[in-house]
Amino acid sequence: MLLDRPARRESILRAAAVAFAHKGFAATSMDDVAAETGITRLILYRHFESKEALYAAVLLRVRDRFTEEFAAGVQDRRALSAIAALLVVARENPDAVVLLWRHAAREPQFAAYAGAFRERTVDFARSLLQGAGLSGRLRERWAAETLVSFVFDALLHWLEEGSPGRDAEFLDLMAASLPALVTAWADT
Repeated sequence: MLLDRPARRESILRAAAVAFAHKGFAATSMDDVAAETGITRLILYRHFESKEALYAAVLLRVRDRFTEEFAAGVQDRRALSAIAALLVVARENPDAVVLLWRHAAREPQFAAYAGAFRERTVDFARSLLQGAGLSGRLRERWAAETLVSFVFDALLHWLEEGSPGRDAEFLDLMAASLPALVTAWADT
């Protein structure tokens, strides 16, 4: 089937996320991505000049989707709304989320992408924690880091184990867990 350029690009990005998530950056060739996409390597190179450019495009695309979904659903600045937005994007392209959250940080040429995303996410968590009784920037930072790690690890495990039809259960579990974590970090 012939796809227009934007649709072909999306198809390549999704297939590249799968290929990179399964084999890692170093072990994945452009031939692997082309095979996963069902196109020739020549067509792949018409869209991306290198494997590095393709990997970076996957990371940027999933980051942009998180940003879009946050903007659409997190006007109320509530943690559960943010987690629901994460879940939407993770269901759309779980391999890209795994790349951004787990793999990119370990790849020297892509660690900055993962680090910048993590920093933005931690800053968002810090903004949610304001007024939660945390004293000091260090304690606030630790709490935000802990919450972000907990949410993303739980999300990735849920994607591996939970069925999409039970995603409301995941959100309920997060709604029950987060207040306990915040309370544990608050000054007593």
